[in-house]
Amino acid sequence: MRGIACLHFGEIMPAILLAALLLCSTFAASEPLKSAQFQRQHIKSMSVVAPVWEGYTNKDGTGLYWDIFRAIYQPIGIKVKTKNVPWNRAMKMVAKYHTYNAIVGEYRDSEEQVIFPIYPIDVEYMAALSKHQDGFKWQELESLRGKTVGWIKDYEVIPKARRNFKLKEFRNIEQGVKLLKSGKIDFLIDEWDEIAAVMQKSKMSSDDFSINEMPQGTDVYAAFSIDNLSRELIAIYNERIPELVESGELAEIYEKWDNAEMPEALLNLDN
Repeated sequence: MRGIACLHFGEIMPAILLAALLLCSTFAASEPLKSAQFQRQHIKSMSVVAPVWEGYTNKDGTGLYWDIFRAIYQPIGIKVKTKNVPWNRAMKMVAKYHTYNAIVGEYRDSEEQVIFPIYPIDVEYMAALSKHQDGFKWQELESLRGKTVGWIKDYEVIPKARRNFKLKEFRNIEQGVKLLKSGKIDFLIDEWDEIAAVMQKSKMSSDDFSINEMPQGTDVYAAFSIDNLSRELIAIYNERIPELVESGELAEIYEKWDNAEMPEALLNLDN
């Protein structure tokens, strides 16, 4: 106090202004942290959307992906709401309209306006279904050269730069099977499990059709809309997955669903 009393008025004012600026800066720096804490504490539910994939995203709310989301969020008080919607519409609802928080089953190199957690949710093995041809030898991408290849709209299975074929998209795999049977496409590409399931459902004989396996499996992820709520949901996802691996709960979920394979990135967390 004695030091201040000895200052002239012209010297006091800059000192007061400096103190005020320092106080404001300190307050502003603390705001993002307070905002993040407030947001997490008040998240009561989140929504995730995907097509119907048997054993993964069943209509009744069961399945590998739905179970993983519930294990991540519901123990901390965030209710998980699931919805089944065809892929291209589901992606628009997440990436463009932000109707849902997340879509599950996307590649990390997607060109869509979405953001990703650190950890993949599954390993996807693709296959190409074709009519049986005597003497035909499958040579992966080279076998597609000059052919008409079909997959579900917006799947982007093979990047544009690597396509040596004509692409025809369709709404669902059943429509793709009709195009294959009628000769309008030469190959139908989808996940191996989906092709096997539709062959069984449509009573397609292996004498008439062949499943040609694509290269090694690819990690797939949950993709979130770009907004502050989704960033907080991703932060929770990244925190909870290692906890679920350590407790053994995540391994139990994958084991529950017979065809599921835990991605290597998750297996490495347990080492």
